[in-house]
Amino acid sequence: MTTEKTAPGMSARGYTPAQVAEMLEEPVRIIVIHCRTQVLKGAYKTGGRTSLWRIPPAAIDYYQAHQPRQ
Repeated sequence: MTTEKTAPGMSARGYTPAQVAEMLEEPVRIIVIHCRTQVLKGAYKTGGRTSLWRIPPAAIDYYQAHQPRQ
């Protein structure tokens, strides 16, 4: 039996767009657009077209590392 360690508030599948929006201080709708266009690389839906997006921690790290500095 293996136990996966996850950050507090994160499911084993990844973060929700609302959680990522709060972390990155961006609107949820922008995070969803980033998921759809794969700006957040690795973001995926948990089921069909209407299912929820999940964003793995690596996608957030990549996004932060490759965003232009303001």
